[in-house]
Formats: sequence, structure tokens, C-alpha cells
Amino acid sequence: MTHHDELLAGLRRVASAVDGPPESVRSAALAAFDLRDLDGELAVLIADSRAPEGDEAAFEAVRAEAEPGQGRWLLSFLGGGVQVDMEVDDEHGRVRLMGQFSGAARDDFVLESLAGQQPIDVDAVGRFIVEEVSPGPIRLRCRSADGARITTAWVSI
Repeated sequence: MTHHDELLAGLRRVASAVDGPPESVRSAALAAFDLRDLDGELAVLIADSRAPEGDEAAFEAVRAEAEPGQGRWLLSFLGGGVQVDMEVDDEHGRVRLMGQFSGAARDDFVLESLAGQQPIDVDAVGRFIVEEVSPGPIRLRCRSADGARITTAWVSI
């Protein structure tokens, strides 16, 4: 190792200690790594009401604009024979998820976030409501009717 390499290594250590990545970035990276499921199948985002017009994932506008301080966001995921349709409802900073799993088994529904894993109560037809969701990256996990693990892509709410 040359003197030049030693100097650069020292500068990297100082920069990392003084001005490292924001904690939210570090936490999101660790959560993504810790919660990965290489054996599962990914349910990809197929529709997003916040996608720009012309984007293939964009919904056709069917609702009026939300009032200030309120926001509804529609998302649909598809993969492994499972479809998840979900509404993210942000009312003055209180986030609630409402949705439905189609093609999923009747158990093992989980919300994953930086806060950890939280079981989701799902009724007989696949509907769910999760109150008081913390802002940040989330994804949903379930099992398909044939038992395969299905995980949605991460989305930030």
C-alpha cells in the first residue's frame, strides 16, 4: 500500500465517520437486506395512481383531487398467481392501508417495514385494513394458493 493509498483510506474513514449516509438510508438498506426472501416470488407493481400520465403503471383518473392534508394512493401488485390491490390513505399524517389479496392462501399475511414485521388480519375474501402505518418503505408478504411465498416490491409511503 502506497502513502497515497493510505491517505485516501484515512480520508474515507474520516468522511464516513463525520458525514456518512443518512440514518434512514442506512436503515432502509439493512431492512432490505435482512428481509430479503430469495426463495419467494416477487409481486411487481402493475398500477400506481401516482405514476405520471403515459406511464404504463398509471391508473386512469377516476377520483377527484384530494383535499389539502389528505391523500389517497392506489397500488396494484401481481405475481405468482396473487394480486394485491391496496389504497394508502394519508389523512393529516396518519397513514392507513386498505386492500385485498386475490389468489392468496388464507393465512400468513405480513406487513414488512423498517419497524419490523407485523401480521395482517385478512377476512375470508382477502380484505384487510392496517391502521397507523409508519411512513417509509413497506412491502406485503403472503402465500399463494399453492403455498409459494409471494412478496410485493418495496414502496415508500
